[in-house]
Amino acid sequence: MALKSANQPKISIIIPTYNAAGTLANCLDSIVNQDYTDIEVWLMDGLSTDDTLSVIKQYQAAFPYINFVSEKDNGIYDAMNKGIARCNGDWLYFLGSDDTLYNNSVISLVANKIGEISDKVVYGNVLMRGQNQWNLDNVVFNGEYDMAKMISTNICHQAIFYHKSIFRLFGHYDLSYIASADQEFNLRCYARTSFSYIDLIIANFFVGGYSTGTVDHKFHRERGAMLVKYFGSRIFTGPFTPMRLYLKQAALSKESSLNLFDRIYSLSAYIKLKAADVLMHLQKRRSFDV
Repeated sequence: MALKSANQPKISIIIPTYNAAGTLANCLDSIVNQDYTDIEVWLMDGLSTDDTLSVIKQYQAAFPYINFVSEKDNGIYDAMNKGIARCNGDWLYFLGSDDTLYNNSVISLVANKIGEISDKVVYGNVLMRGQNQWNLDNVVFNGEYDMAKMISTNICHQAIFYHKSIFRLFGHYDLSYIASADQEFNLRCYARTSFSYIDLIIANFFVGGYSTGTVDHKFHRERGAMLVKYFGSRIFTGPFTPMRLYLKQAALSKESSLNLFDRIYSLSAYIKLKAADVLMHLQKRRSFDV
């Protein structure tokens, strides 16, 4: 690792693990080979039954900034929340046990960017490794986000860094979402603070983990209500047009968590957005006819 400068932020890397012996060494190698010094690592293990703990202890013996806890948890987001509570860093970052940092200087580059901005959430890209029905191998995911993109998709958690104050201000991951708690958390944050984008590949994201193969039905049922609660009057604006059916669902579903006023509010937004979309298509058709 390179020499430490006086004003560089401390980066805490949280890695949930469970029976990850086959991939964890590659993950940890990508961290210990960084040319950045002020890093701590917290491995949050869920009582692995393979050789995961042996791998962890080997690295911990060589690199004192690597820490671990092995105890029963309630899934990956519970492990991430427990890691947040233990971290001493200025900025927090979450890496999958089967993922790797993109190159040996990526943390230095992110730290330099952090020093130039006031935003408390910084994100870049990941390089997809492997392929399934949602992802293609060697595709860079997913560029800069605006409002429309943020409410319809998610920033990969291997691409995003949070200042420690974010978790004090906005809470932790909601464990009721089994596969999309990070997306819900990012929406919660995006509604209330600004994000900064770095045109940089942060990590190699290996397809096949829990979140890429699990549908979070509760998240999708509650998505419209989430938009109403977090974004308020902004749901009447253009970026929310593709999400209008979620707003309709939040207004009319028996399972919606919205009160009567918010149901009416959500339905009003749906009607406005649908009318605006219909009008736009009529105008386009009229222009073609001319």
